[in-house]
Amino acid sequence: MKIPGILAATLLVGTTVSLKAQDPTGSGPHPAINYSDPGLPTHTVYRPQTMQGRLPVILWGNGSCVNSSFGYREFLAQVASEGFIVLAIGPWRDSPAPREQRPGDPAQWPPFETHFSQLLDALDWVVGESQKSGSEFAGHVDTDKVAVMGHSCGALQAVKASADPRIATTLVLNSGLFPDGDQYMVRHELVRADLAKLHAPIAYFIGGETDVAWVNSEQDWLDLQKLDIMAVNANMDVGHGGTYSMPGGGPFGAGPLAWLKYRLQGDQEAAAMFTGANCGLCDAPDWQLRRHHLPVGN
Repeated sequence: MKIPGILAATLLVGTTVSLKAQDPTGSGPHPAINYSDPGLPTHTVYRPQTMQGRLPVILWGNGSCVNSSFGYREFLAQVASEGFIVLAIGPWRDSPAPREQRPGDPAQWPPFETHFSQLLDALDWVVGESQKSGSEFAGHVDTDKVAVMGHSCGALQAVKASADPRIATTLVLNSGLFPDGDQYMVRHELVRADLAKLHAPIAYFIGGETDVAWVNSEQDWLDLQKLDIMAVNANMDVGHGGTYSMPGGGPFGAGPLAWLKYRLQGDQEAAAMFTGANCGLCDAPDWQLRRHHLPVGN
């Protein structure tokens, strides 16, 4: 098996110190590791340290389309520890990425640091690895169970990538499509009609009315009612930043994780959070849930 070079370094004979001891491992049944693979240096891999069976794949886009998932590592490690392979845009880092300053006028912004095509680049890579003799991913990738997910700017990248037929579900976190012609949409190569290209279930997790994405997500919800696909809109009053940096991704991260387990692992306890007359998020005091084409009966 390939051993990621950044996992540890030998300093003296018989003395080894981990460079990543501070990295979260998640609280799921499969402790996670994260690293950049030499074959995919533009991304960070979050996966169970020991992979068993064929695992679903999560493609992740970062908020502000920054080239680092460092700020989401608690959440992404938690997802990986539940039995998922997460491929996040941005090489592995041991500290937060520097943030570029942008002018107030979006029309004057430099190009985003990342592009939606990187989500699909990661999928192409892991599919290739799954078929490669000797790869640590050989026999461990379920190519029929692929989610694309992102926060804010990264969620718009996820929507753009969702037209790919290999995508089995999309998660939009603290985001929504802007009006056509908005500079944000132009930079993402998106138009609102792209929602009609969706072919798989989609889930929105929004930080309540204080989330700057709330207005856009509400318009998306109205537009999704016209489509014959499964959709949910779940709100928790945490604002635009969510709780991703808290251990395990915090209370807000539990919603997206439940959707992933429901749609990609067939987890019945997770499914009960969204389906049925008394679903878990329906009755949860901190969540407000709306559903379209989901089972809502007893």
